[in-house]
Order: sequence, then structure tokens, then C-alpha cells
Amino acid sequence: MDLHAIDYQAAFAEAAKQVEGSLRDLPTAHLDEFPAEGTVCAVVDLNVGFCRQGALASPYADAVVPRAAALARACAERQIYTLAYTDCHRDDSPEFSAYPPHCVKGSGEEKVVEQIAAVPGIKIVEKASTNGFLNWYIKELLDRYEVGHLIVTGCVTDICVYQLATTCKAYANAEGRELDVVVPLDCVDTFDIPGVHGRDFYNAVFAASMQANGVRLVERIEW
Repeated sequence: MDLHAIDYQAAFAEAAKQVEGSLRDLPTAHLDEFPAEGTVCAVVDLNVGFCRQGALASPYADAVVPRAAALARACAERQIYTLAYTDCHRDDSPEFSAYPPHCVKGSGEEKVVEQIAAVPGIKIVEKASTNGFLNWYIKELLDRYEVGHLIVTGCVTDICVYQLATTCKAYANAEGRELDVVVPLDCVDTFDIPGVHGRDFYNAVFAASMQANGVRLVERIEW
């Protein structure tokens, strides 16, 4: 690939049309579609460090909390297994070469925000990388139980949500099994750093990429 030969303006203009088309008029799902015994709801990184305070805290992540908490509570009330991933790093994590230090164990940033932690029966799962699949907890759930549906909410759209959703889908594909991975877009978001990380761009591109990789996008899940 010759990056210098790319006509970025033309390529991005065409890509924008494709992304807009793929994300237009997404459906709404209903929680009745998801059987209790075959569904897992995974909330990703709605913790203090991403929502309230710290180098990576964002008001856009915090704004997701009420909707994601309400959906998680509705799932729990229907006996759908519900878990909350949270970043929890050692203070010398290699990840800090790519991102500023965040969610260090014992700092308080790794604590799940109270609205999520208060969901009855929710399982808190610590992770030490951007990809929650790599602590193997959800892999064990997928292997041990007849999970046919996975609902993924939280932050951020283009990193931890994206990696969990697409990795779980890819794992199921590799195992030759059907797994309906669903991301309700009203329950995910990403951060905005002008000139560095444009929120709208990354939300749109990575939502479209999830869709292209077999993840089912919906505007929201009602109940």
C-alpha cells in the first residue's frame, strides 16, 4: 500500500456517502427479542476514569450512563445475565505508551459509576487492556452456556466497545456458531479532542465497521 498515492479527499468523500447510507434508518429493537437464558448484556468502561475524572474522562461517556444503566437494569429484571467491564491497570501498564495513564488500580478511576454498580446482580469484571475479550471471562460464558445474543453498551465506540463486539463476533464465527451481537447506538459514545480525535468521525466510521463485521446496530432497545 502506497499511502502517498491515496487521494484522501476523494476517498473520504466517497466513504462518507457509504457510511451515511449504511447508518441511515437503523431499526429499533425490543428486549422481548432477547431470551433470558441465551442473552448476556455487557456494559463497557462506564467507570470514574472515563466518565467523571482523569486523563481520559469525557462528558460524552458520562452522558451514556443513564441510558446504559436503565437498559442494564431492565435486563437484570428479566434475568438476563449482566456484567460491567472496567479498565483496571497496573501503574506501569504498557498501554500507557499509547494512552495517558488512566484507571490505575487503587486510584478510584477504575470504579464503575454508581448507576451501573447499583444494577441488581451485575457482575463487575476488571480488564487490563482495551479488549475485554482478552481477560477470557466472556469467552468462558460463550463456551459454557448457550449464549445466542450479546448486547454491548458503554464507551468508547471506536476502541473498547468496538473491540469487544467485533472480537466476540469473530470468535463465534471461528467456532461455527451463531451469535447475535447487538450494539444500541443510544448507549455508546466516544470522546472528542479537537484536531486529534473527532467524536462524530470516529463514532460513524467505527459503527459502520462494526456493522460490516456482522454486528447488528440498532438505534435503541426498548422494553
